[in-house]
Amino acid sequence: MDGMGGVAFLLVAAVALGWSQPVEAETVTGQTAAPAPSWAKSIEVIDDGAPVMLEPDSESRRRGTIGAGTRLGFTRRVFGEGCSTGVWYQTRDELFICEGHVKPSPASPGPKVDEWAARGSRLPQHYAFIRFDGTRAYAHPSDYFRNDYTEALGKGFGIVITGEQVYDGVEFIRTRRHLWVERGSVHFVDGSAFSGVKLGAGKPLDVAWVSMRPAKVHEKPQGRVVKRLDRHSVVHIESTKGAWSKLVGGGWIKMVAYEGSTPMFATLVSTGKNTKQSETPLGTFQIWVKLAYSDMDDIERTDIPKNYSIQDVPWVQFFKGSYGFHAAFWHNDFGHRRSHGCINLSPADARYLFTFTQPILPPGWNAILPIPEDRPTTVQVR
Repeated sequence: MDGMGGVAFLLVAAVALGWSQPVEAETVTGQTAAPAPSWAKSIEVIDDGAPVMLEPDSESRRRGTIGAGTRLGFTRRVFGEGCSTGVWYQTRDELFICEGHVKPSPASPGPKVDEWAARGSRLPQHYAFIRFDGTRAYAHPSDYFRNDYTEALGKGFGIVITGEQVYDGVEFIRTRRHLWVERGSVHFVDGSAFSGVKLGAGKPLDVAWVSMRPAKVHEKPQGRVVKRLDRHSVVHIESTKGAWSKLVGGGWIKMVAYEGSTPMFATLVSTGKNTKQSETPLGTFQIWVKLAYSDMDDIERTDIPKNYSIQDVPWVQFFKGSYGFHAAFWHNDFGHRRSHGCINLSPADARYLFTFTQPILPPGWNAILPIPEDRPTTVQVR
């Protein structure tokens, strides 16, 4: 299996406030503008995915994007280029966001509280999969009774659930795209319970997992079977002898370990299927963007018998184009190749890896782009 050896573990509605001053021709970018209202303790993002820049200029380098409802601390308003009002807010961490994407708020800085977030769950949101091909989604539950649907969803398509309602005796769930689907047309998922192993500094990387079920543990190579282990059971390797490995504590089992080059964390993954279109690229890369969520699909392809579409796949880290790490909550086959090219991790492992790599995604942000000062994480796939 292609493993993760060497992972370094490893729009825009313009809102012009009444007191904004027009930008004069001689205005200097970065020059302080009129102050924000005295009652403003923060600025609230009103456009989901609002970009934050390194300079008060839409042509400067982007640092990331921020989710609607997030409140940012700020230090001042400054004049700049490429913003509809001509004014940018400078945040407390010395970044800049166009005034058209925010509004002053009397509340303290902080991320938006999502009442539908799956607290205590393995996943950050409520996810479901469509059970029947051609399942219809409606703009309003009442449209169900007139068969006036907005779109038809394919079997296996993944959606995010943001609400529910009973209308005329029929149960509906609301998707992230504000469409309504009959509740019986979906099944909810929470993802695999599998998780990797954290290793202390200096400890040997002797960990392995059972990839088949059940696995036989022998008294000695070719000897009698002394016990059986369930799939994904953790074992520790004392030594190897040909195709056999001696387990710490006694017993021998065939080698089925995931092996990385760091002693800090080890786990099983699912890399790309062994086809030309789905192979995971091998080599050394750097994570170039981290996203809290990313939609993933191949619905534009017409050369395959079945398409897939999943909303808001969480904890995504791209290291080469659209290849990256992300949580996979639709299977429990870690340790075998089965993805479309990305490296699938269990929800727990994807969350852990996302918080371990650099740079850290601040609360309320959708995405962050590394800069050299972050010392971006290096990824080696072999």
